[in-house]
Amino acid sequence: MIPISFYQVCRITKGYFFNKNNVKINNLIFHVISTDSRTITPGCLFIALIGKNFNAHDFVYEAIKKGAKAVVLENKLDINLPQIIVQNTTSALGKIAFWIRQKSNASIIALTGSSGKTSVKEITTSILQCYGKTLSTFKNFNNNIGVPLTLLNLDLSYKYAVIEIGANHPKEILYATQLTNPNIVLINNIYYSHLNGFKSLLGISKSKQEILCTLPETGTAIFNADSHHWSRWKKSIKNQNIIWFSIKKKSQLFASNIVISNTGSSFILHSPNGVININLPLLGFHSISNALAAAAIATALNIPLQFIQLGLSKIPILSGRLETITLSQYKTIINDTYNANVASMIVAIKVLENMPGYKIFVSGDMSELGKMSIMYHKIIGNAIYISDVNEVMSVGKLSKSISINSKKGNHYTNVNALIKDLTKKIFIYEKITILIKGSRSENLERVVNKLVEEYNYDRIHH
Repeated sequence: MIPISFYQVCRITKGYFFNKNNVKINNLIFHVISTDSRTITPGCLFIALIGKNFNAHDFVYEAIKKGAKAVVLENKLDINLPQIIVQNTTSALGKIAFWIRQKSNASIIALTGSSGKTSVKEITTSILQCYGKTLSTFKNFNNNIGVPLTLLNLDLSYKYAVIEIGANHPKEILYATQLTNPNIVLINNIYYSHLNGFKSLLGISKSKQEILCTLPETGTAIFNADSHHWSRWKKSIKNQNIIWFSIKKKSQLFASNIVISNTGSSFILHSPNGVININLPLLGFHSISNALAAAAIATALNIPLQFIQLGLSKIPILSGRLETITLSQYKTIINDTYNANVASMIVAIKVLENMPGYKIFVSGDMSELGKMSIMYHKIIGNAIYISDVNEVMSVGKLSKSISINSKKGNHYTNVNALIKDLTKKIFIYEKITILIKGSRSENLERVVNKLVEEYNYDRIHH
């Protein structure tokens, strides 16, 4: 983090300070800012955020005990520690993050989309790290608190920063983008997701378009030519550069000679700087599109092709995102439990189709799809019906529609009964692939963990 003084925090946040017993603040410089009392670093500044389900003012005394030297609060407390009192601590966090971003010399990339944001962020980071020190969003800290927390980590040693921006409602991307002030922006795609907040596909499109709001004239916008609504986004671009990528047709960046396997894919990457062979250790046709998005970002940064090739070859596999778990030579679990929407469900079905053996799709509910939720679950059921997937096993309130419409499914009201039947099938079929997917709220990773545990136990004891 770029060091910041107590007085600078006061000025940036437009707060006023209260200093009981005149504790010395003249030389109070912060190298760390924390919003979590559980991870306090001695000498840090603690910002007490307030959310729907928490109030960090309740943990100020814990933060002080662990070594915080000053606090930013909305309400003054009777403590022997310098306090900066602001109207809104979340807003104060954003203002400090913006100040740090302005001090940074790094090239800032901001990306959004309905699906694949975190994957593109990780792929892009894998490429850029081959060429220079790179900061990226931790896990999926992509909301109005996560984005400024990421920006706080910037210092003068970083050459690049890859910031993932997500949203559930309009104007959230606008706020995060104004803090980030990126040089390069990417809209990866538009699909039906978070409809409780956005209401429609057009609402989603307008929200994603907010990422273009601060792009400078020298900046670059990157669009997926295969996605909806790119013509709408293009109207927001005046003098800035535009780079297009596509997996379906020739574009500035595209793929040819695609070979898909059950361990990844290979293809030829075509770019404005030439062509190069790529080996991608990620499952699914969609992963090639995500790789093209990352390659487009690297191209905008003038990264040589050999570094793009190297970065794409060593992408880390993310837990819960089409993560392959090999039980034995012919028995595989694909853990895709991180999250689910209509687009990622369709992707998962296609991935499973290309896997060997008897194919079982284990589905939980897709959340936040609004009034049309049942219809979207029926669509997934219909997609499985016409696919090469052999069987569906669903659990949850809405996913029953997936089993019914697939015409090859069973629905469970009890997750333990589901696990019991799945375990039996693992031993019945000599070759089997089980893909498990649902929204974050479904916690289907427990099914993955239990299956692995049960399989290993039975194999040892029988």
